[in-house]
Amino acid sequence: MAIRMTEEQFERKYLLYSQDLFNVAYGYTRNVQDSEDIVQNVFIKFIQYDYDFKTENDEKYWLIRVTINESINFVKSSYKKKTVYSDEIVNSTSEQTKENTSKEILQFYVDKLPEKYKVVVVLFYYENLKTIEISKLLDISEAAVRKRLERAREILKKKMEAYNG
Repeated sequence: MAIRMTEEQFERKYLLYSQDLFNVAYGYTRNVQDSEDIVQNVFIKFIQYDYDFKTENDEKYWLIRVTINESINFVKSSYKKKTVYSDEIVNSTSEQTKENTSKEILQFYVDKLPEKYKVVVVLFYYENLKTIEISKLLDISEAAVRKRLERAREILKKKMEAYNG
């Protein structure tokens, strides 16, 4: 059993990890307040877990994994309550907003990816993790990470080509 961490230790860990965890959560929620809430919940679980990790990397990977799970749960529960992207955004043709709309559409399609593809896209592109780090975090081979990224890119490319007509 681990020794309870001091307030100073907690503050150091919060400063060390909070931005990375926020980036992961934001990759799922696309909302600052919701992402901050998720990070707060993750740190509450971190305190309650009270485990002595072998390395800082093990600790970081555990925190990221919990953040992913919290984000997925949040998105699933909030999706039932509201629709984040409306048909109006998807069908928008205004020239002024074409570039912003393309980014929104891409994010829309990323959000719609199957979970196994979405998680690697978020970790690779939003969190800037390397494929080896993602493989350790998700407990899959590095080749599987690369293949999931490749398939996600193919799906997104087809969706964007169809959207752009």
